[in-house]
Amino acid sequence: MKKSLIALAVAGALTAPMVAQADATLYGKLEAVLQAKEDNDVNLFMDDVIFGLKGSAETSVEGLTAIYKMEVELNEAAGPEAVDSEDASITTRYAYVGATGAFGTVLAGRVANPTDVVEGYGDVSNKAGALYYNPDRLGSTLAYLSPSFSGFDFYVAGIMDGAVSGTGTNGDDVDGYTLGANYMAGPLSLSVGYWEMEGTYVNGYGAGTDGDLTNILVGGSYAFGPLTLGLAYENLEDDSDEYELYGVSATYSAGAATPYIMYSQADDGSADADEWALGLNYALGKKASVGVEYSTVDADTDFANADEGDQFNVSYTVKF
Repeated sequence: MKKSLIALAVAGALTAPMVAQADATLYGKLEAVLQAKEDNDVNLFMDDVIFGLKGSAETSVEGLTAIYKMEVELNEAAGPEAVDSEDASITTRYAYVGATGAFGTVLAGRVANPTDVVEGYGDVSNKAGALYYNPDRLGSTLAYLSPSFSGFDFYVAGIMDGAVSGTGTNGDDVDGYTLGANYMAGPLSLSVGYWEMEGTYVNGYGAGTDGDLTNILVGGSYAFGPLTLGLAYENLEDDSDEYELYGVSATYSAGAATPYIMYSQADDGSADADEWALGLNYALGKKASVGVEYSTVDADTDFANADEGDQFNVSYTVKF
């Protein structure tokens, strides 16, 4: 792993002049977290270690611009503690190419899940949000994002993931799709989204679940000056189970300081869970910030995937 990281560093040094000459941006984010968690020892770890390259290039077609983005994270999939070990791995967050113009934007590859904006209305925390299940990113995806029409925009995307992993058999040609719309007018923001995926889809959510997965998402926020209130709702279903979630949040912008509070409640049909989070982010300029957060999850014994207990985090983030 050390050799791999050294090779990446050398490659970065060699390609830096070329990046500077091209219309590209090298960027990244590193976050250190000190965490005190109920029934666990205090832990200091690197939570976000992200770096990426994005840019654009003019084409011979008038009004058409080619775009691209590649973003990776150190050991995103294996848990935060492993980032500090010698066995940490690199995983892909985004990898896509696309084209943009007056018609909107078309992307192909591993992209952000456009419905994820709904969760952001309810989940405003640094480390909480344990009850939210919507996938952040979608692989093997072809997406269209419309331009804004007086504050209104929409999107549609299809997922084509080839053969089912490990079985040697083919599923449907289109393994999933998502569609939705957003509306912004002054202090008001509204979003609605829907997706459906095969349970065997391996690049997004829920590999091995029963039948198809569907999720309906609705949310919005309203800003009363420096105070913003948000609300999010999700309804996730497969062939045998249903999962409902409600989330509310409040943030207050006070110069460099942004205190926030959020609450979410989930019901999986047989058990319930609740989560509270209270925190504060403080900007140390444009590229650095510190944060503190307390959160607690209270779940019924039969509730699946709930990391119950209290948690306190102190974080320090630097971007470039």
